[in-house]
Amino acid sequence: MRVFFSNHSTAPINLGGAERSLLRLVEDWSVSRPDLEPVFLTKAPAGKFIESLRRRGWPYHAFRFRGWALPSPQPAPTSERTAFAAVDYAAVGAMIALLERERPDLVVTNTLVAPWAAFAAAVVGIPHAWFVREYGDLDHGLHFQMGRDATFHDIGLLSGAVVTNSHAVARHLAGSIDPAKITVAYPQIDLDEVLASSLEPPKAEPFPQADPGLRITVVGRVEDGKGQHRVVRALGELRRRGVTASVALVGAWKEPGYDLTLRRLARELGVEGNLTLLGELENPFSVARAADVCVTPSTIEAFGRSTLEYMAVGRPVVASSTGGSAELVEPGRTGALFDPDDIGALADALQAYATAPELVDEHGRAARARAVDIAAASSGNAAVIDRLEALVGSDAYRLPEMARYWFALPSAYASMGATTPRMVLGLVWSRLRTRSGLVGRVLRRPGVAVSRLRRR
Repeated sequence: MRVFFSNHSTAPINLGGAERSLLRLVEDWSVSRPDLEPVFLTKAPAGKFIESLRRRGWPYHAFRFRGWALPSPQPAPTSERTAFAAVDYAAVGAMIALLERERPDLVVTNTLVAPWAAFAAAVVGIPHAWFVREYGDLDHGLHFQMGRDATFHDIGLLSGAVVTNSHAVARHLAGSIDPAKITVAYPQIDLDEVLASSLEPPKAEPFPQADPGLRITVVGRVEDGKGQHRVVRALGELRRRGVTASVALVGAWKEPGYDLTLRRLARELGVEGNLTLLGELENPFSVARAADVCVTPSTIEAFGRSTLEYMAVGRPVVASSTGGSAELVEPGRTGALFDPDDIGALADALQAYATAPELVDEHGRAARARAVDIAAASSGNAAVIDRLEALVGSDAYRLPEMARYWFALPSAYASMGATTPRMVLGLVWSRLRTRSGLVGRVLRRPGVAVSRLRRR
């Protein structure tokens, strides 16, 4: 059985939760069905995701494309929209040709933001399933070009099944997608492997302070939506209350200069010496284990992978009450929940562990047990695989034959020289303005601020 999997991210710095979950799904599927032939349609250029495919010996095809959910809320200039539309159309056209040639039994889209494999499957008439592992706008600040409801409606229209990674996301989609199509499956995490990795000594000292007080770890991309600033503010509030605490942040910098913003905030609150930024680590679990308590301070998480990993290493978790993490944490038993807008509540939860250290061990043991129960109770990948295999041979949603003609038009225009110099210049300016590509990678390095580049 041949299945094509579409993924939107190059993963230039590290694999995200969506990529790791997809890889684990295909690994599990390959074990249960040795005749599975996975093929991946992914975004170019090569990054950590393609590296992972190469290590596993899985074939892939890389395409350049954008998506229907973009970072900017403002309409892009006509030159930019035209340039990227030509690229997106070319990607769809290439996917259509590939699907017609290879004739897979099923196409699976593993991204909310790029529908192109779904469009290609609808042109050829191949069954399609969609994994939705994020909110898009609420968690990543993306803006749906057609609006949220219209986008979700199309996801349901183009898919025989929609799989979400939490009940919170399922409820979020249910107003626009037939609930009968939606299946909830928590991402599969090897709890024993996480625990074993946590027993290794950290590569860098997470709490170098002479008296760190309550030790706190936060793992995740260092960006505004992940909420590290909330923990820094809570440190300031704890200091005002006379409670000593220190935090270690693990994760790659996505927003240029955001590490400097956090340091400046810590300095203003008088807790700069209690903040350690470790950057991206191959093994973040040892830093989680070195803490007394771990925090998921995100504005909203679709699932909360880090939350479950904290629990797997036996640490209590204080998590925001929005999204999937609220399904994992049991307040008063394995940790606490707080409103992300209420820094005082976050400080209260942390202070409870600082003043009653026996709760750290008690809630930590309960957290590990809770993680095991979640893994045992979750139908996980086995049920998802059954759901996907049930689509093979089913009637697929199909676009009219005219779609082939329309998807081919931009390439025909380009071959006649319709790609104007103005369009190319507009595209180059857009890439520089949004700090994508090489410029963005330089700016995303820890400690690099825009002002420093300008001085050069």
